[in-house]
This record gives sequence, structure tokens and C-alpha cells, in this order.
Amino acid sequence: MNVLLLSCSTGEGHNHCARAVRQALEAMGHHTDFFDMLHLFGEPGVISMESLLNRISTKAPSLFGLMYRAGEKVSALGVTSPIYLVNTNYGRRLSELINEKGYDAVVCSHLFPMETLTFIRRHFPLKARCYGILSDYTCIPFLAETELDGYFLPHELVRLECERAGIPAEKLTVTGMPVAEAFRSAMTRAEAREALEIPAEARMYLIMTGGIGCGDAISLCDTLMELPDGDALICVLAGRNQELLNRLNEKYGASGEVRPVAFTDRVDLYMHAADVLLSKAGGISSAEAAVVNLPLVHTMIIPGVETQNAAFFQRLGMSLLARSNEEAARFADRIVYDGKTGEKLKAAQRAHMPPDGAEKIAAAVIAGAAQA
Repeated sequence: MNVLLLSCSTGEGHNHCARAVRQALEAMGHHTDFFDMLHLFGEPGVISMESLLNRISTKAPSLFGLMYRAGEKVSALGVTSPIYLVNTNYGRRLSELINEKGYDAVVCSHLFPMETLTFIRRHFPLKARCYGILSDYTCIPFLAETELDGYFLPHELVRLECERAGIPAEKLTVTGMPVAEAFRSAMTRAEAREALEIPAEARMYLIMTGGIGCGDAISLCDTLMELPDGDALICVLAGRNQELLNRLNEKYGASGEVRPVAFTDRVDLYMHAADVLLSKAGGISSAEAAVVNLPLVHTMIIPGVETQNAAFFQRLGMSLLARSNEEAARFADRIVYDGKTGEKLKAAQRAHMPPDGAEKIAAAVIAGAAQA
């Protein structure tokens, strides 16, 4: 089979999602291509949907929350969204690419290409089967206006939401979230720390700001440093936010109690090495942490879909939800020094987070394409 995977870099989690499925498909012997749709037909300008959303997420997260709530209201009305209209611009070129390359299936890990494929199916000939992966733990606004062959969902509770939104039940398949093999490896904490040159005896607090580097990580570091822990090491993954990385380096230096980390494709190593993770509530990154079985504190949450993700994880006991830096520090300290708290979180993760979502999605895509 020949499968195209489409993502969008408004958050690194969408790329991780698509690449996990790509990895599973290739392990089964199938050919794949992976593209960021917004970069597929030339680099977007300085003022683009991607840059705008990323800037709002990092500089004005409360505005992002207002936009999300507005999207929910518009979506509930059932009118055609501006998201759909904007993404029709890619329709003709994407349909030509899919047909020219002879793809049997197209799998999307972001709403934008799902909207484009919906437009294509309405206006252009297309033989390929089309699928969407919901990479958050809620039915996102405007998903119900897309018209694909199937949708892969992370949990049964999300399926019920999608049905209420009007998506046909027969198109919904609960697979679990796709997580790459590296997060499922049997790597020990000692092995990960050796690879990262982290002292074996350190109590490692991992702060993740997402692929675009969101949240006030510096204030969170300052709060954690007030804890009476002489063996603490705080690793901060700054994503692609060079400004944040520069500020971290200027304040704390490259060595010491705080270790700033530039964008890395080895997040799995840092998760395997850590004692506790303090992170924004991305759907994929949260699932990756749960598969690693790393105690998780959700903090620095961008209002909107991340609020829903954090609430979902808290509801099932897979994370603690902190509403301030002080609360996040208390939760992290409790996890590190009170074994019962961390073990309770890890038990819930093992109970509710299937590790084989990528393989289930890959198998369903191939089965569907074979029947077309």
C-alpha cells in the first residue's frame, strides 16, 4: 500500500502523531510519505495561519482560549467555518498530488488537512481513502463538518462526544492515541540518564513547553527552586522558542540546577530519565508520558483544547492538574518524595492508556484501503 500522512506544525504533537502511524505502517511493509500541509506547496509567508496561531499560543494564550470558545459556538451552529474556507486553497494542488502519486489512503493528524480533503471529495475525483486522527481528548470544534471515510479516536469517552456532535457512529473507531516506539521501549531510567549525562542520584524534574515553547517556564523554575532539595535537577525543554531558550540560558546558565534544552527529537530519553513531568496539556505529549509511565503534572495550560485534555487525564487519575506554579511545585514535590502518589498516577496510566494505538490505526487504514 501507498499511504500519505498529512500534519500541520501548529504544535509538534500533530507531527509526532503522524510519524507514529508512519512508523507502524512502514514496519508492516508499506510505503509512506509524510508532509506538513502548510509547507507542501512552498513556504508560507511571514503572516500565515501557522505563524499566527503559534504566536498567539506563546504570547497571548488567553486569546487562544477565547478563539477556541468562539469556535465551539460557531461549530455548534452547523454553519460552514472559516477554517474550512481557508483550507480550500490547497484543494486542487493536493488532489493532483494524491492522484499523481497513486496514494491508496491519506491519513491526517490535524484538522486543517481534514478540511482540505473534505473540499477535495466534494469537488474533485479522488480514489484514495481518507482518514482523520483526533489527537486530543475531546471532540474539537469543526471536526463534525469534515467528511472523511473514518476517524480514529483516543478513548471511548471521546467517541461519545463525537457522536453527539453529529459524526456518524460507523465512521468512529477507538484505537487509543498513536505513540512512537521510542516511548514504549523498555529503556531504564539509568540508561536514559547515562545517554543524557544526568547524574544517577539526581531528582529530575522535567518541564515541557511544547514544540513551540509555550508558558512561563522561568517562573515555574523559580518556584521549583524554592523547594528544599539539594539534589534537584530541572530540565526545561524549550521547543523551537529561541527567545525562551535565550532567557533560560541568561538567567540560569548552561549548567547547574536548571538545564535549558533546545528543540530535541529525543523527548523520549528525557521522559525515561525523569522522576516527574510538569507539562502543558498537549494530547500527544500527555499520551507519550502515560505510555512511558511517568508521573505527570499538567500546568501552563493553554486555554481551550488543553483544558479539555487536562480535565480528561485528571478525571481518569492519570495526572494532577495544577492551577498555579506553587501548586505545580507542591504536586511535583509530593510525587518525588511520596511514592504512593506517583504509583497511583502510574497505575491509572497503565489502566487507561493503551500503547498500541499506532498499530491499530495502521491496520485499520490498510484494511479500509484494501476494501476500496
